[in-house]
Amino acid sequence: MHAPVGAPFFAASIVPVLLEATDGLAFATLLLLLWIPYYWLLVRPAIRTSQHKGNRASAFALAIWLVSAATLTGARHWLFAWRIERNSLTWFAGAALWVFALWMEAVTRRALGWRRLLGLPELNPRDASRGVVATGIYARVRHPRYLLYMLMLVSVALLTGAVPIFLLAILNILMYQVLAGREERALIEQYGREYESYRRSVPRFLPRVGRRAKAPLPP
Repeated sequence: MHAPVGAPFFAASIVPVLLEATDGLAFATLLLLLWIPYYWLLVRPAIRTSQHKGNRASAFALAIWLVSAATLTGARHWLFAWRIERNSLTWFAGAALWVFALWMEAVTRRALGWRRLLGLPELNPRDASRGVVATGIYARVRHPRYLLYMLMLVSVALLTGAVPIFLLAILNILMYQVLAGREERALIEQYGREYESYRRSVPRFLPRVGRRAKAPLPP
């Protein structure tokens, strides 16, 4: 009797496709997310004094993204050249983090709305919003957007096993710590004791189990 060859052949043909698709997902994630903390760390001090915040900030964002995209494209081979061995645990952890980050993106978008999600109130005074968002996911953590970006980068690092992506994810996590602190100082200036009350009751990135934020004090 001949041993069945269908299953091994299928596995041998599908695995390279899955690995290539994973690398493509990781590269797309880097293109979309890696530039964000650099942009906000550079643009935030400038836009507060600019008389044409919206136009200048948009042009600056495009310039930073183009530089980031060109750099990543030129370094694509290097990004995936050095890998650690992947196993079922890293695959499962990476996939779980990715799914969780997608859920966080949906609930964050629902809590903020598109205008705040794109940062329009900060880039253009005419789009300024009123009040501190302290409902939904924002009753659990103060910076769910930054958290989901960090989780996505760690996710693709686990899925690809690429050491340079691990290093970039760690660098981004450190930068988001700095960025969150700067943003909170600006929000305290803008909202006063309303945001200060919110900041004291809600953790920055790691939620407290079983506790929700109290309503912030009125301005």
